[in-house]
Formats: sequence, C-alpha cells, structure tokens
Amino acid sequence: MKSYSLAVLLSGGCLLSANVLATSVDFRHEYKSDTKQHASRVKMAHTFENNFSMALELKFKGEEGKFMEDLQSNGSEIDLGYRYKINDQWALIPGMPIEFGQSGATYKPQLRLTYTPEKVKGLSLSGRYRLDVKPGEDIKKYRHRYTANIGYKYQQWTFGLEGNYYYSDNSEYHLYNNGRTNYENNFTIHYSMGSWTPWLEFGDVSVSDQSSQRELRSRIGLRYNF
Repeated sequence: MKSYSLAVLLSGGCLLSANVLATSVDFRHEYKSDTKQHASRVKMAHTFENNFSMALELKFKGEEGKFMEDLQSNGSEIDLGYRYKINDQWALIPGMPIEFGQSGATYKPQLRLTYTPEKVKGLSLSGRYRLDVKPGEDIKKYRHRYTANIGYKYQQWTFGLEGNYYYSDNSEYHLYNNGRTNYENNFTIHYSMGSWTPWLEFGDVSVSDQSSQRELRSRIGLRYNF
C-alpha cells in the first residue's frame, strides 16, 4: 500500500508543477448492494496545453471488502490520452489506460468520438471502443468493450447516462451468466460548487460470471479542480 501511495504522490507532484490550473483530484467510494463489498480510489488527472492528458489512479479496499478496515491495495492505473478537435462539434480522443494488479498488467487501447450539438446547449454525446489486453493470459487475453454516453449540463448540474457492452474473444472466457457477453448501465449526477464537485453514480452491474444475478453499485465522490 505504501509503495502505491508514494508513486501516486510523486507523480502527482510532477503534474501539479506542470500547470496547477489544469489539474484535478478525485476521491471515490463505492458499495455493492448484494455482495456487500466496499472499495475506494483516488485519481489525479491533468490536461496539458497541447491537449495531451494524463491520469493516475490508486485503488484500495478493506480486507474482504469491509468498509475502511485493514486497507490494502486493489491495483493502480495510469491513463494517457490526446484530444484531437475536428471542429467545434466533433472531437476524437485516442487513449491508453494501463492497469496494474496482482495478476499483472492490463492494456486498454481505446478510441472515443464526442459530439456536442450546436443547437442544444449543454448536451453532449460520445461513443467509445476499448480492447482490454492481458498479455499473461491465454483464455482471458482479449475483451472488447463498447460504450455510449449521453450528458447534459444545466447551470451547476451535470447529468450522465452510460451504457457498456462487453464481449470476450474466447468462448471459454465467461463474463456473465456463463456466457461471453455482459452489460453495465450507469447514471451520474454532478454538482459544481466553484473548485469543488460532489457527485453520485448508480450502476446496474453483474455479480459474477457464473450467474444472471445483478446488483446495484452505488458510488459517491468528490473532485477538486486546481
């Protein structure tokens, strides 16, 4: 746990020194209703003047998923991206999140396309394709992820709907209900108060790859923008 924290703090210091105004720190805690699992994460993100972005994430949880008890590392992630502005409405954002966990590294090359309609103020639409690659695996080596987002900003409020569809390359790689597909739906609410943004997220997620059981995943977070 200490080595992960040190890495994030050192990297965070590098981001802050680059440009304080474009940096944010976000804390999130989640709870899953059926499995009674708690988990948290701290994320620091920075966007440079050339539209290159970088984010660092530290995940942790209590022993056996208990609330803030005997905290231990739950992995970490670095996310690199670049925003290419096509015009005032369209943008293309390639990226490469890399997740580090006990089972090794997972590479997540992705491409997102965003659209902000000129005639509907506050509305944003986006679609993303991501490929999860685990080099150390055989059966569980590749997983595809398709994401659609709808966002709407009104004054200090921002609302978001997100749908995810997962598909595994290998028929033996089960994701949900002993099958190779899965889905996830999320609804988010953000409220901006100057530099501070508290937020909530509610997600419909699967419980395991062997059953059709699903559960509510509730998340609460607080972001600070420098």
